[in-house]
Amino acid sequence: MPCNYITVDSINHINAELSNYCNAACPMCARFDAQQNLVKEITNNKHTTLDDIKDKIGDKILKNLIIFRSCGNVGDGTMNPECEQIFEYVKSVNPSADLSINTNGGARNKDFYKELAKIGVRVIFSIDGLEDTNHLYRRNVKWEKMFENVKSFLDAGGVAYWDFLVFKHNQHQVETAEKLSKQLGFMLFNKKTTTRWDDFDKDGNWLQRNKINIDDYALEKPEDKIVQDVDNKRDVKVQKVTKNKILCNSFANKNVEIFLHANGNVSPCCWLGDLKIHESKNVIKDYASVNIHYTPLQQILDGYYFNEIWKGIQGQAQNYRLTTCQNVCGLHE
Repeated sequence: MPCNYITVDSINHINAELSNYCNAACPMCARFDAQQNLVKEITNNKHTTLDDIKDKIGDKILKNLIIFRSCGNVGDGTMNPECEQIFEYVKSVNPSADLSINTNGGARNKDFYKELAKIGVRVIFSIDGLEDTNHLYRRNVKWEKMFENVKSFLDAGGVAYWDFLVFKHNQHQVETAEKLSKQLGFMLFNKKTTTRWDDFDKDGNWLQRNKINIDDYALEKPEDKIVQDVDNKRDVKVQKVTKNKILCNSFANKNVEIFLHANGNVSPCCWLGDLKIHESKNVIKDYASVNIHYTPLQQILDGYYFNEIWKGIQGQAQNYRLTTCQNVCGLHE
């Protein structure tokens, strides 16, 4: 029996992975395994199409949205050939919806970014350093092309944020980058650290995965004083779940979010990752049951997967509970 905690009418936030293609090859991305090989289960060359948004999501849901964004998960949304058309369509149905996309800025051209600015899409550019360092993590991203795209977007009146992922190799550039962001016209400069250092075992697999095939360079954590100056609520990870209720951001304060994967799978948020490799895969009985290409959205929301996640959030006794939910959103006292 469905718990009816969420219906299609209650959705006001959609995070759509517009593509699982990516022009970059960031060493810590879930796209790669420990040996830097692509994980085929989640890099299967899929795009969310305009027809998916029109037919599988539909105008009724789009009209209720407060937020429509594409933060990506294992792909960069700008790689979707219909990217601007999707945002343009959402805006035509719901002119007041907040539109945004995260990107490394290295794909497409100036005209594309001018169009995003015209539509009113806020762009969060992931730029991890300056000309001599950005490529050390954002591999395959050419500084000149990225910078040209950024300038075109800002010059066209676009609203942009700069996300700066801090490592040891770029920590000395944070202040300079922030000054540059203000000079260029970015609305916000956000420095961050990654928690993915903890995602592999103690046998060196993580270091192996982080090796860059140029001068045998390996990523290193920034100094502690830098980390302490970064607002990161996910520094401490738990390994065991508790019975406390979880402060779920996807279903809190009437903010009901769904994450639409490029292959059509639906999950409560992007933090649950791709369902075929994430811990949540253990609770999915049939992938067709959580995919909009095979199952209507309301039926997905009423199904076993969403109900088990909901019961876990509520602290109810069950066989399955996500550590990710506790680590990302936290617990009720």
